[in-house]
Amino acid sequence: MSSNEIKYDVLTLGETMWRLSPPGRERLDTTRSLDVNVGGSESNVAIALARLGKRVAWWSRLPDNGPGRHVAATLRMHGVDVSGVCWDNGRLGTYFVEFGSPPRPTQVIYDRANSSASHMRPEDFDWSVIRHCRWLHLTGITPALSASCLETTRRAVHEARAANVPVSFDLNYRAKLWTPAQAAAVYDELAGCATVVIAAERDVRLMYGANCNAHDLHERWNGAVVVLTRSADGAIAYDGKTDVEAPGYPVQVVDRVGAGDAFDAGLLCALLDGKPLGEALRWGNAVAALKLTMQGDIAVIHRAEVEHLLAEGSSAIQR
Repeated sequence: MSSNEIKYDVLTLGETMWRLSPPGRERLDTTRSLDVNVGGSESNVAIALARLGKRVAWWSRLPDNGPGRHVAATLRMHGVDVSGVCWDNGRLGTYFVEFGSPPRPTQVIYDRANSSASHMRPEDFDWSVIRHCRWLHLTGITPALSASCLETTRRAVHEARAANVPVSFDLNYRAKLWTPAQAAAVYDELAGCATVVIAAERDVRLMYGANCNAHDLHERWNGAVVVLTRSADGAIAYDGKTDVEAPGYPVQVVDRVGAGDAFDAGLLCALLDGKPLGEALRWGNAVAALKLTMQGDIAVIHRAEVEHLLAEGSSAIQR
């Protein structure tokens, strides 16, 4: 495909919700107000990539009402193309986040059943667009939402493979959506068709056993490049020939939600720029570290500050 035929660097699809949280460390039991943020794994990746200078499109179903239009406007404001969104008369999924400090954990409560996004169907989208994309990014959240969402995800993978477009797939396991056994069966199907598979090491151990490693998964998933994230310890990867590793950054955490999505965006940005796998891991770690320092799901980052962190490895004051 020649460069003048490319419309998007990355296409992604999935559910985006309103995130409602009490100010500070207040509890849901007693709060009198809620802060509204927009959050969804795939849209978080889309926004971060757009802010890093990539041309990105995000597909979903949204309700044609105030909350749905707010979600679309937020993505559009950050430079993401939402023209492929399917609009309906349904409802926007929401989730509540109550932030805790050790030993009290942060709690997440979902209210997403029967949302507009859960009714995504393959016929909602113009699949010819994939032929004009450099990359397709998917996660394991979307196929867990409904049978029609699973079929939509399968169709996306099929269309990308037919167009010879690389696919990245982040397992993104959510215990509140399905069991490890249910998830593993679908993950194996989709990851086995992907170019790059990203997973939290803790989720891999939960689903495939404590001794499962990147080499095992590379073979299990038909030769995909396997990237395993390890929270504060950074990330490791295996491409079938070489093991690579990149350490994490020391971070004073403000909000953990969305850090994995920020990692994906940094990794994909570097891969799209032609950087080697080890450097792409470093980009993923840097964008994730910056996201951890800010409130909300979205990594409101700039390419220059990612490059500065990569070059200096420091949080010193810039003058």
